[in-house]
Order: sequence, then C-alpha cells, then structure tokens
Amino acid sequence: METPVFWQRPDLSFPSSLDTIFFDIDNTLINTADSFHAKDIAVAEYIVDRVHGLDWGQHENIPLLTHEDLLAFKQAGGYNNDNDLCYALTALSTARLREWQNTSLAERSIAEWAMLSRAANKQGRGGLIWVRDTIPASALPDNTLLRELSLEFYWGARLLQKRFGYAPRYLPDFPGFIHNEEIFCPPDFFTTLRQAGIRHMGIITGRVGLEVDMALEMLEAHSGERWWEVVISADIMPKPDPRALQQAIAGIHDGVRSGLYVGDTADDLDVVLNYRTLRQPDEPEILAVSLIYPHEVVLYQQRNTDFIISHINDIIHCLPDQIAVHP
Repeated sequence: METPVFWQRPDLSFPSSLDTIFFDIDNTLINTADSFHAKDIAVAEYIVDRVHGLDWGQHENIPLLTHEDLLAFKQAGGYNNDNDLCYALTALSTARLREWQNTSLAERSIAEWAMLSRAANKQGRGGLIWVRDTIPASALPDNTLLRELSLEFYWGARLLQKRFGYAPRYLPDFPGFIHNEEIFCPPDFFTTLRQAGIRHMGIITGRVGLEVDMALEMLEAHSGERWWEVVISADIMPKPDPRALQQAIAGIHDGVRSGLYVGDTADDLDVVLNYRTLRQPDEPEILAVSLIYPHEVVLYQQRNTDFIISHINDIIHCLPDQIAVHP
C-alpha cells in the first residue's frame, strides 16, 4: 500500500475568504477504477479479440492493457471524456498488434505513447486529434460499436434496459461494472466542510447524460442531501476548457469569493491553470488540488498544482489555517 501524502506549494499565498469547493466525480468522490477503467479495458479487449481476431496472449491470461496504461493517458491530458480514452487505447492496441506489427512502433510502450500524446496536448493537438494524427485510420474503432459496448459493459443488461429502454446487443447477461463503484468520502463529509467555513460546493465532471444522473443519485443517497449548487458536465463544457470553471462559478448564485477545485487528472489541473491565464481582476481566485497516487507527486509538482492529496478526506487540510478543522 502506498503511503498517503499531503503537499502544499511552498510559495502558496491563500486568497482571502476561501468559501467554495468544486469537485470532480470519478476517482475523486467515487472510486471508478473498477468501473470506468475496467470498462475501457474490457471494450478494448472485446474489439481487438472478437472483432479483429488479434492475439496478444489473452489465452495465457496476459492483459491487453493495465490500470497503469490508463493512468498514463489520464496524465497526458485530453482524455477527460472516458469514451475518448477508450477510443484511444482501443486504436493504439489494434495498431500495435496489426498495422505496426514487427515494427519499432509496436515495441514502443504505452507510457511512451502517452508522453507523445502529452507533448501534442501542450501544442493544442492532444486527445482525439492526436489519435487521428498518429494512428492509421484502419486501426480506429467504429464509434457506434465502441459506444454500444461501453454502455453494455458499464451499465449491464438490467440497468441498460431500465435507464435506456433497450436490451443489450452484445452482452445479454453482463451485470455491469457500475456495481463496483464506491463513494470515497464518509456521509458527513460535506457537513464537515460547511462547518469549516465552506459555504458553496459544486461539481465539474467528465461524465455525460445518465452517467451524471446516476452519480448524483449515489452521492445524494450516501450523504442524505443534495449538497451541490451547480453541476457542469462534459456535455455542457468539457475540461480542460476554462469555461467549465467559469460556468461553475457563475452557477453559485451568492457569488464565489475564492475557492478550490479538486480532481485526479491532468485535465482537472489544466482547467484551473487555463482559467488562471484568462482570469480577470473581478473574477475569484481558484486553487488547484490534485488528488493523485503518491508515485505521481513529482509529476504534478512540476506541473504547478497548488496542493496534492491522496484521499478526498484530506481536502480539509487545504483550507487556510484560520478556518481549517483537523479531524
């Protein structure tokens, strides 16, 4: 088990009257390592195996992709939409096994590909633009098939019928990875934050549509209240576009004095950094909190985050000393 970590930028100057926190959902408030991430791997394996008939050693129980592979692309930025990440990894896996077979490109690690995607992202050509610039068109998955498989693997047969009104086409008996999701924080977490001086809370998420609704239902049932004042989903404004943060701020009717945004990916950090470059004097200051694995600490320090935590419960330590309440 990795040791929990808390880090604060040494030269950090707290803004006055910090009263707001905006939250990412996936792997920040809700553990999705065994749901969305598992779904991405399962979809890629299905397409590479069942659709393309390619062999990567699956019969010897060799995984096509790992959690670390997904994390590398999350670090790269440009894949805040989970289906974009699934698309990229499916295309890359296909090309390495078929179009690039017996070439040096096939030998390049996923981590190396992620670094190339990161470099492109910094030039404004990351995410799906990089995928289509880099990977042969013949290796790109069919969007309709990928979306259908993603829905079936994530929701499962029963919830697909209940939420979308149709039966699964490919996985008639699959229970759905959604049932693996767990909420990280205790039920009184948001009450504790209000007692610590946080007057406003909201959500900025890469989820879309019914995925957002399901997460909000889980969070409300868990805490016994609808604690958020605003929800900005990816179909309203995707991260790292700074307008996602601007719209969240605008959704707080009493106004934001200053605040925090906490998330677990490069896009979560970049939405704050991008907002900071455009921020006008009359707009509130927002600090970035990166909730990451301990082995990612140096990377996010280099990328100029303001705080690093390894569990959402530690967000309380990111508040100014005069209002922070230590559990």
